Amino acid sequence: MRRFSVSILIVLALVSGARAEPTAIALDFLAGAWELRDASGKVLGTSVVEIQEAGAVLFERRTVGEGKPQSLWLVNAENPAGWGQLFLGPKRQVREFRAMSAPGAWPIVMGGEFVTQDGKATRFRMTMTRGSGDDTRRVLELSRDGGANWSTAFDYTYVRQGGKP
Repeated sequence: MRRFSVSILIVLALVSGARAEPTAIALDFLAGAWELRDASGKVLGTSVVEIQEAGAVLFERRTVGEGKPQSLWLVNAENPAGWGQLFLGPKRQVREFRAMSAPGAWPIVMGGEFVTQDGKATRFRMTMTRGSGDDTRRVLELSRDGGANWSTAFDYTYVRQGGKP
């Protein structure tokens, strides 16, 4: 009887654990070529997004103005659960914006804290909002006072080039 009770407890723990994990939003719809536009609609740059692992890893090559292309990875992380972003910092080390919003919820919010080139600890928060399958908005904000006040670093609307891939 004791063996039977232990087996039931193990099964219940597994079942309840499986239900506790929320499902992340699929971002594979981002695959394709994009224009980056400001609030007035002016084209500021371009982006190409490729699926590296369906539902888990997207690679983005973004170019703004005459600047050097930037490599970004959107990753569906296990802990904390949800979408985060990896990118290269100024010393060519990988930086991470970790998931801050609940998996499965829009907008997607991710962020991190880094020491900037001027030596100041700075919090960053990136919010991605979905307009449709053919446009999304990404706003990067920063705070140098521990999150009491935020200023906008960029506000891009991604508009798909030439229709769906």
